[in-house]
Amino acid sequence: PQPLSPKRQMALQATLLGGVAAATYIKYVRQLPISDVSSLPADGKIAALAAVGSGLVLGANFVEYLVYGPNGSGPISRVVDFMHTALGQENRRKIVVNDWIEEYNRLHKSEDASERNSMYSQLVNHYYELATLFYEVGWCPSFHFAYRMLGESFSESIRRHEYYLAGFLGLKPGSKVLDVGCGIGGPYRNIARFTKWDITGVTLNEYQVSRANTLCKQQGLDKTCRSIQGDFMKLSSFFPKESFDGAYAIEATCHAPERRGVYGEIFKLMKPGAIFACYEWCLTDGYDGSPLHKKYKKQIEEGDGLPDLCHTSEVSAALRDCGFEIIHSRDMAEDPNQETPWYITMTPALNPFSQRIQFTRVGMFLTAWGLKLLEFLYVVPSGTSKVQMMLQQAALGLAGGGSTKSFTPMYLAVCRKPGPKK
Repeated sequence: PQPLSPKRQMALQATLLGGVAAATYIKYVRQLPISDVSSLPADGKIAALAAVGSGLVLGANFVEYLVYGPNGSGPISRVVDFMHTALGQENRRKIVVNDWIEEYNRLHKSEDASERNSMYSQLVNHYYELATLFYEVGWCPSFHFAYRMLGESFSESIRRHEYYLAGFLGLKPGSKVLDVGCGIGGPYRNIARFTKWDITGVTLNEYQVSRANTLCKQQGLDKTCRSIQGDFMKLSSFFPKESFDGAYAIEATCHAPERRGVYGEIFKLMKPGAIFACYEWCLTDGYDGSPLHKKYKKQIEEGDGLPDLCHTSEVSAALRDCGFEIIHSRDMAEDPNQETPWYITMTPALNPFSQRIQFTRVGMFLTAWGLKLLEFLYVVPSGTSKVQMMLQQAALGLAGGGSTKSFTPMYLAVCRKPGPKK
């Protein structure tokens, strides 16, 4: 068993103390009003003081959780950070949120994906300029899914999912590794701590590069991992060929307009014998083209900045066409021993302390109108509520695709570049 953290030890002690105090105090309740403590015998007074003390400790722990959370960032601090960042986003980034979301929505109105494919760079950049802040505040710095096994917390499952993928690369500390489509670097910071690799992440969006490098410096990891801005369809134009000992992509290359394009670029940068491992967003054999499945597919594409979703078989074929040898592939959403499937976090629940409450009708209403009120008060940019509505549609599509098994965000493909390993 893992030792309890100091915070959990304090919470447990306060809970036990409160329980003992309450049990001792109960026997006096029938004889005396609770307010008349002075007439209690000595053990009753001690019990009353213990009950008050344990209540204060528990209250302090709860306030600490709201502010700092289990990982240094609680609900209150995340909301404050969101409002502070959102308020200055337009001036710092020289964008107009409402105009960007309108153009983004225009690209997704057509059922034909050809325009989205031809303008994928603009589509993806618009999407992440608008959605990154929501992701970081409402999800975590690692922008991907994971199922949970028995006893796992959300953050533990996210890290396990990352470490599992990294394990396939089989590299020693100091190896040079490429993270393709790194977001704000949540996965590569976790992996760098775990493996001691030298990791370079690539993302198309300038804001994500800046945010990732800021977090790397804050966490003392700027010497071992960093982000650069670039189009992963043109990787060989800014990296030397055969310059990486391995590469991985976590739910990122789904943004490519054509998988062979991005896989071919990754292939060029890898040394012979090196491993590329990825988690892919794909349609599964469960996708039947029915109106319901098409609706989920459209919601996922529209809410997640995707040109077009492809089938798992197309991913495998594209990897082979680019020269990779596929060592192992499977849909990890079908793995056994799952306690919580990956999509459950986006289904409605009435627990007010869970993010799932936002997907209830009441939660959707309050979130939408709360953001509109903040827009009216100029606390957040105009158009913020439209971005949130776009992301909610994505969640509905993802939950639907996951529950019907017509979609997976974790098609695992482990590939090797032929040749003797250098």
